[in-house]
Amino acid sequence: MKINKIGYNHRHDADFFVSRPNGSGDNLLLLLKTPAIFEINGEEIHTEKDSFILFREGTPQNYRSAGGEFANDWFHFTYTESEKDFFRELDIPFDKVIPIGDMSDLSLMVKNMSYENYSANLYRTDSVELYMKLFFLKLSEKLHPTEQSTVSSYYEKMSMLRSQIYSNPKYNWNIEDLAHRLTVSRSHFEHTYKKLFGISPMNEVINSRLEHAKFMLTSTDVPINQIAEMCGYKSDIHFMRQFKSRMGMTPTEFRSRNTVK
Repeated sequence: MKINKIGYNHRHDADFFVSRPNGSGDNLLLLLKTPAIFEINGEEIHTEKDSFILFREGTPQNYRSAGGEFANDWFHFTYTESEKDFFRELDIPFDKVIPIGDMSDLSLMVKNMSYENYSANLYRTDSVELYMKLFFLKLSEKLHPTEQSTVSSYYEKMSMLRSQIYSNPKYNWNIEDLAHRLTVSRSHFEHTYKKLFGISPMNEVINSRLEHAKFMLTSTDVPINQIAEMCGYKSDIHFMRQFKSRMGMTPTEFRSRNTVK
């Protein structure tokens, strides 16, 4: 594979458009960072950011801004006859706009390819080719995730979210907000979270608040009503009832029994 031209994080005004009735004479990969409008086989297609399209050599290329700034990464490239099997095995569709979600890793590879391509490095050609192969391998993985890779990805994201829950017990966590942060449905989020950690998300929120409350009760003289507020409770009565239900004693009793004298 050979890069002919490449651009990283290019930005254009709202009147930007491309019209190449006969294509560009080579293959073109676009990573879309803003909404855009494409015309493919006579059909106008509106796409959101975090999408890509791989134009095959000879395919007309007609696309434009969706009314605001147009931003993307791109590279024109060619590949040999022997490399056709590489693309066939990866099963990456040509001439179709496809949303792929977070593409920061792919964008970073385009940045590295661009740097190498325009550098004077001794092995820049070999480096660019390796980056390109890695780029398409990772793109294929995003398009065809295995169950194991999906679970691994969710585990990493949900572990970060779990850490945020314990770091911010005062925040008004709710299922809709948590699911939105991972761009999944409420039911999918709840099912996956419990499968990964063995506890429901809202029970995790309660645990985080009570753990922080226990710490405050045993290490400070802060009044209980203030501790309730610091742990995300709108009512100190609700806090005391939930604390006693989970701990088997009131906050006052817990403080008395566990404070070092």
